[in-house]
Amino acid sequence: MKAYLKVRCNKEFLATIREFMKDRLKDLQVSGQLSNQIVLAVDEACANCMIHQHQCDNYSTIEVSIYREEGTLYTEIKDTGKAFPIDEYEPNQIEEIVKARRKGGLGINLIHHIMDEIQVEEKRDYYVYRLGKRIDPNLRL
Repeated sequence: MKAYLKVRCNKEFLATIREFMKDRLKDLQVSGQLSNQIVLAVDEACANCMIHQHQCDNYSTIEVSIYREEGTLYTEIKDTGKAFPIDEYEPNQIEEIVKARRKGGLGINLIHHIMDEIQVEEKRDYYVYRLGKRIDPNLRL
């Protein structure tokens, strides 16, 4: 079963996305630290879309969906903005970011650290960021 949420590209809706993710993960029997990590990764990816692709314009929207295929939990973020090649991005070492006192860059590092699969799929009029996390295949739905 796939669950969907569509929100405006306004940072105020990040809390809505986090609650949606927590509730759906609970439905999928994913909890604790694993749930918190997935929520954090999705939150960072959605914030990047809202802030960098849409400049929080409040007129654009993104769609978030979550589903499970066998032993992997997938979250997809559908975005009509210009795609960032997150799947090709080489994360910096956190120590380098701190040493250089650079602003930004930690979110993508977190996403790469937490998720097992990261894909960007180009469709006709939009992009889909697909984040996968392997989970215990013995968890029943």
